[in-house]
Amino acid sequence: MSDTPAPAPAPTLDGGAYEVIRKRLDKQGAELLDKLNKVNAERQAVFGAVEPALIASDRITTDNNCTPRDMVALPDGRFLFGYNVVMGLRKETKVSDVLSVYEYIRDEKVFKPADASFLNNTEFQEDFAYLYRYYKNTVFVKFMLKGPHLFMAFRISDDVRDVKVFKWLLEEDKITYLGNRFDGEYAFPSQHEFEWTRAHRDMQRKGTFPHVSIDDRLFVETTGGDLTVKIEDNTETGEGIYSEPVEQVDQTLDDADIHYAVVGSLIILRIKPYLEKKTRYLVFNDKVKEVKRIDAIEHSCVLLPDDQGIIFANGYYLHSGEFKLFQTALDQMMFNRLVKSPNGEDYLYSFYNRRSGDYILMPYNVIEQKVETPIYCNGFTLFAGGEMVYFKTESEPQKHHSLQVWQTPFCADESIQEGHTEHFFSKLGNADIVKCMAACREVYNLLNKPDSYDGLYIDLVKLTNDIVDTWFWLGQPVAQNLK
Repeated sequence: MSDTPAPAPAPTLDGGAYEVIRKRLDKQGAELLDKLNKVNAERQAVFGAVEPALIASDRITTDNNCTPRDMVALPDGRFLFGYNVVMGLRKETKVSDVLSVYEYIRDEKVFKPADASFLNNTEFQEDFAYLYRYYKNTVFVKFMLKGPHLFMAFRISDDVRDVKVFKWLLEEDKITYLGNRFDGEYAFPSQHEFEWTRAHRDMQRKGTFPHVSIDDRLFVETTGGDLTVKIEDNTETGEGIYSEPVEQVDQTLDDADIHYAVVGSLIILRIKPYLEKKTRYLVFNDKVKEVKRIDAIEHSCVLLPDDQGIIFANGYYLHSGEFKLFQTALDQMMFNRLVKSPNGEDYLYSFYNRRSGDYILMPYNVIEQKVETPIYCNGFTLFAGGEMVYFKTESEPQKHHSLQVWQTPFCADESIQEGHTEHFFSKLGNADIVKCMAACREVYNLLNKPDSYDGLYIDLVKLTNDIVDTWFWLGQPVAQNLK
């Protein structure tokens, strides 16, 4: 009989390895969220926090019954109000029939008429009169800010692109008219912040059920009576993860017009099946292996900060798989402009319909990684103190127009709260802390993903290593030792 002791039994995992890992991740996720909330509270105590809130509601009165069209803040706190009046038997339209100036009295929370003498510029008055005299269908449509310049756009026909533009230089102490030869400078930003690539014949894979290979990650065809998206390069089956019928069932692989754009883990498809009038827009997420049809992308789609995903007029789609679509009847919305808050946390995406004048405002928070509630209006502007003023047009022209004033984080400058100038966070800067917290929030979101999320643990390891390597201060007590 040997004196060698029997080997100890191998350790076992109660409930199986996956259950143990899942419980551990759930526990660490809860702890991470708790620490993030505490760090965020400390950050807000140092830099201040502005929760959107209604601070005033008042009416302004115009001389004539009119339909408001747009508004814009001026550097000195006044704002310019633009509208259209049905002139009736009057032959001449004056500047005062289209434009007026008001100011917001903060202490009293009311609007009052303000000095509009800059509109009396002789050259502007002549250009304005000429426009309305020789273009009988002229209507005011929009103000546009580009740096220190203000553009006033007037549509002169039924074509929304047919506009005449007046240009002004805005300075703190004066407003200077620059002329009416700047139509080409009145332009919206790029409506798609990515490049479309057209699929060509060399990307086709032959077989019983042929398809087009997109980046060797996605396989698409519109043959056999439907548009099908596959994630396997298998031409022996027509099954995929997504399909919808097409009108021309006999079309071949060469007949469809297919474009695509690769945006990180997202592949955006622009597909027009044979002889169809409407183009279809699909988004494939490589992480969760799903396809969403999002036709709003046709008109505009821009990127969210820090590679978090994409945003469009009625929703957003994140690389993490989070998808939100807001119900709205508004269509053909163009990307108008992006406003960033000085804290680096909040972004305001505005979308605009050139014919109706409707706006959709999408306030996105990079830490929470979501849009809470869109704002629908017919005109808005932001003052340097972060006040947002907007209005909604009534069904009939009228003299009295209701405006709402909201406090927002979209102010001109950031300040450190009194008594916190020596705080550790004040030396780091709010924007850097926000970026770190957004990345940590992404870790938390990954911890809540199911195991089917492609490359979940690889992504967790990479992201956590990147965070620790980037932000040296994560081990500090004031940062809740997030490291």
